[in-house]
Amino acid sequence: MRLIAAISAVCSVAACTGGRDAALAPAKRDTLPGGIERVVSDGPTAWRDSSGWRLVETSRITGGDSASGDLSRPSSGAIDAAGRLYVADDQPTVIKVFDRDGRFVRTIGREGEGPGEYRTVLLAVHDSSLVVFDPRLARLSVFDTSGRFVRSFASLCCNYSAISIDRAGRIAVRFGSSDKPGYTGGFIRSTVGGALVDTVWVPKDGEPKYLEVTTEHSQMRMSIPYTPAPVREMAEDGRVIHGWTGDYRLAVSQSGSDTAQIFGRAWTPVELPEAMRTAWYEGALKNLTKQYGAAKASESVSLDMMPRTATAVQSVSVDPDGYRWISVFSADTMHGTIDIFDRGGAYLGPIRTPWGRSHYVIARGAAQLAVYGETADGFPEIVRYRVDRGMH
Repeated sequence: MRLIAAISAVCSVAACTGGRDAALAPAKRDTLPGGIERVVSDGPTAWRDSSGWRLVETSRITGGDSASGDLSRPSSGAIDAAGRLYVADDQPTVIKVFDRDGRFVRTIGREGEGPGEYRTVLLAVHDSSLVVFDPRLARLSVFDTSGRFVRSFASLCCNYSAISIDRAGRIAVRFGSSDKPGYTGGFIRSTVGGALVDTVWVPKDGEPKYLEVTTEHSQMRMSIPYTPAPVREMAEDGRVIHGWTGDYRLAVSQSGSDTAQIFGRAWTPVELPEAMRTAWYEGALKNLTKQYGAAKASESVSLDMMPRTATAVQSVSVDPDGYRWISVFSADTMHGTIDIFDRGGAYLGPIRTPWGRSHYVIARGAAQLAVYGETADGFPEIVRYRVDRGMH
């Protein structure tokens, strides 16, 4: 493992402004029927042009040397209050622990189906409990952060989505299909002790479009990039944030059946590069031709299936301090853009990330995060950042 620890250089996001921009304006707040709070921001309320929060690189963990702490194919992660990073790595499946400086500490558990073992790993951490969701074995396992196995109990099967734990210690496992009219799935919550708490249903905010191929013997369905889709996230306070990516308007719900707040910002659709649309179409046509033949492929996919403009929202996440991170489209393949909203729903301002579309956040802690991608040589790499919040 090649380790570059404690790098103090600031990634080129931007310097703090040191004062409030005169063009900034407060968020507009009003109350809708039923007591629903609506918060709309015409633009940033705290900083502009990535001049507020900064991402400071602190360490790197890179694969390629075949050592015990080396990375092969990370799939999930979590960061605890002490800054330790837990990474679920594959081939073989194992949980690896690194300190805040990127040094390998230990492994936790092992691949298998017995007590303290797992086949597939999705991670979350709360206080001294490390929780492993194994959708393949349909169970949750709890370890303490020193690596001691505590207990396992039954959970959902076959839903390979991230889990979360709120401040009250409730584990939220999401499910994505529903026979309940008007709902698109939701979350099943339990305690770290294994007691079922409740089921939180998430309303259906829209109907996604798919590329579908049907033959006499099979049926295939796949998502189309940048077509609107539902999005949902369990926040740190136990409330659900959900919405439809085609509109920059998100709802906050306590139970799934109510709406406590609606928040968002003004936005203008951004055109997708024609080369991106063409690349998707040609790739889909090629793959379908291999599977179903040229005639079936040509009647199943067309360039017009992919929109000409990006969706308003790409993804939603919430950090342990309650800040809402809304990823939006960026034509810059080397950098991304994330809009930051506070706990009250006001749009603070954007962050320009040091990573592009090929990277993603694998773990998030209080004022820190870890991003997974590959080096120029094709080795897996996790880069950790400290979030300097400046005036916030």
